[in-house]
Amino acid sequence: MNLFLLRSASLPVKLHLVVALGALLLGAIQLLGKKGTWTHKVLGRLWVILMLVICISSFWIRQVMPDSRVFGYSPIHLLSIFVLLQMARGVYFAKVGNIPKHRLVMQYSYMGGLLIAGAFTFYPGRLLYAIFFGAN
Repeated sequence: MNLFLLRSASLPVKLHLVVALGALLLGAIQLLGKKGTWTHKVLGRLWVILMLVICISSFWIRQVMPDSRVFGYSPIHLLSIFVLLQMARGVYFAKVGNIPKHRLVMQYSYMGGLLIAGAFTFYPGRLLYAIFFGAN
């Protein structure tokens, strides 16, 4: 593992990574913890904020396809837009008391927005691949 590679990463990449790790941990706590409590509600708000920061920071990360026809954005940025919409839906469902839909949206956001998207960060040529498995 070569954490020194992080030193040369841009600020948006560093922010994105740190906040994503926090959201990954906090999301797991939320999914495993007791629901409906004051703690769940406070941590849930914090998790949504972390997810928003992850999605928004992604729009300053364009290293995957720097020469794309859409200003350096790649298909993964569509996931950021989707997760932003899902966060709004999840909060809305909680506010109106539709807890089954709230639960489903948040579970899928955790799985797709963090676990699946996070797995793609270990693809050869990506920063986390280089950090954990060696040079690109």
